[in-house]
Amino acid sequence: MVFSSQIFLFVFLPLCILGAYLVHPDFRKYFLILASLAFFAWTGKKPLAIFVIFALVNYGMGLLQGSLREKEESGGQIANWLAILFNLAFLLAFKYLPFFTNILGGITGTELPKIELPVLLGVSFFVFSAISYQYDIYYKKIAPQKNIADFLLYMSFFPKLLQGPITRAGDFTAQLAKNKLDLDSLSRGVYRFTVGLAKKVIIADQLGEMVDQIFANPANANGVSIAWLGAFGYAMQIFFDFSGYTDMAIGLGQMLGFDLPENFNFPYIALNISDFWRRWHITLSSWFRDYVFYPLEFKRRKQKTLRTESNTLIVFFLTGFWHGAGWQFIVWGLWHGLFASLEAFLRTKKIKTKAPALVRYLVTMLIVLVGWVLFRSPGLRYGLQYLGVMFGLVKPIDTGLTLTWYLNGKIAFILALAVFACIPWKQYLPKVFEKLAESKLHDPVKLAAFLILLGFSIMIVMSSTYSSFIYFKF
Repeated sequence: MVFSSQIFLFVFLPLCILGAYLVHPDFRKYFLILASLAFFAWTGKKPLAIFVIFALVNYGMGLLQGSLREKEESGGQIANWLAILFNLAFLLAFKYLPFFTNILGGITGTELPKIELPVLLGVSFFVFSAISYQYDIYYKKIAPQKNIADFLLYMSFFPKLLQGPITRAGDFTAQLAKNKLDLDSLSRGVYRFTVGLAKKVIIADQLGEMVDQIFANPANANGVSIAWLGAFGYAMQIFFDFSGYTDMAIGLGQMLGFDLPENFNFPYIALNISDFWRRWHITLSSWFRDYVFYPLEFKRRKQKTLRTESNTLIVFFLTGFWHGAGWQFIVWGLWHGLFASLEAFLRTKKIKTKAPALVRYLVTMLIVLVGWVLFRSPGLRYGLQYLGVMFGLVKPIDTGLTLTWYLNGKIAFILALAVFACIPWKQYLPKVFEKLAESKLHDPVKLAAFLILLGFSIMIVMSSTYSSFIYFKF
C-alpha cells in the first residue's frame, strides 16, 4: 500500500486519523501499533510475521544489553556484537542472498539452488533503526526500552516504516510521553502531506513514465540528446519521488502527534559532493556518519592506520551496497566516494579551490547526474554503455526516434516546474517572502495554493495507473 494509492488516501488514512483522535490517549499507542501492523500486513502475512519476530528479538536483545550494563557484568560487548550481527545477517538474508548466491555460483561454476524468501519492503530502513537502537544502548546513549508497546511502535510506526526517514529510538520514544493531538498539528500535517503528494504524482510520476520508456530501450538505442533527457529526467524523478514520500511521512507523523526528522534540504544546489550528501537523504548520511565513519575515525586516530579518505571511501561503498544488491549500486557509491574522498584530502591539506561557484556547481551536478545513470540502470554494463552514448564514446543505433518523441509540451513544463521547485527561493529572496508573510493576502493565497495542489493531486491519483515509490525496494 503506497501513500499515493486510492486505498490509502480514501480508506486507510481517514480511518487511521479518525481512530487516533477518537481513542482515549492512554490507548492511542496501541491503536497506532495495530494500524501500523495492518499497514505492513498489506504486503502479506508471512512478511508481517517475520517483521514481528524481528522486532521482538531486538526488544529482547536490548533488555539483555541493559541488564548486563546495570550489573556491570562482562559480556556486554559480546551481547552488543551478537545483536549487531543478528541484524546484519537478517539484512543480508532478506536483501542480498540472491546477489551472493550468483557470485558464489559464478566462482564455483555451478548453479546453486535458489532460496526463496519473502520480500520485506523497507527492510534496509527498519534494520538500520534496529542497529542504531542496539548501538546506542551499548554506548549508554539511551536506556533499553522496557515497555514492549513503546518499542513496537518505534519499529513499526507506519509513516516511516517502508522508506524512512531513519529515526533514532531516543528521538522517537521521547515523544511518546508527551504525545498529544490537536488541530494545529493536524493542519500542519495535512499541508505537508499534500505538498509531498503533489511532488509525487504531479512531478515524479509524470516524469517516471517518460524515464521508464527511455531506460527500457537498449542502452545504445537512444540518441545522445535522448540519453541526456533520460538522465536529467531521472534525477528529477528520484528527488521528487523520495522527497515527496518524506514530506508525506513527516506530514502523517504530525497528524498523529510525532515529529519525524527532515531528510532533504535542496540537494540540487550543492557546490560539492560532500555538501550534496549533507542535503540528500540526510538521515542515511547521518546514520553512516555516526555508526560507521566516526568509529572508523576513532580507530584510525587511536591506531594510526587508515586515512580519513579511506574511511570516507568505505562509507560510500557501504552506502552504495545498502541501496541494492547489484554492481551498479556499488559503483555508484564508490563514484560518489571517490569525489568525497578527494574533497576530504583537500580539506586535510587545507587546499581551497579557486574555481567560480558556477563552475563548482556544474561539475557537482555532472558528477551527480552520471551517478544517477548508474543508479537507474538495470545493470552495470547497461549503465556504462548508456554513459558512453551520453558522452559520445558509444555510437547509438538509429531507431528513428527523435527527442520530440519523448519531450512533448507536458514533459517540458513538468521539467521546468521541477527545476523551479529545486531552488530555495525563500533563501534567495528573503525580503520578498517577508513582505508576503506580512501581507493580508498571505493566508488566502496559501489556502488557495493548497486547495489547487490537493485538487490536482487527487485528480491524477483517480485517473493514473502509474504509482510506485522508487525507494520501496530498498
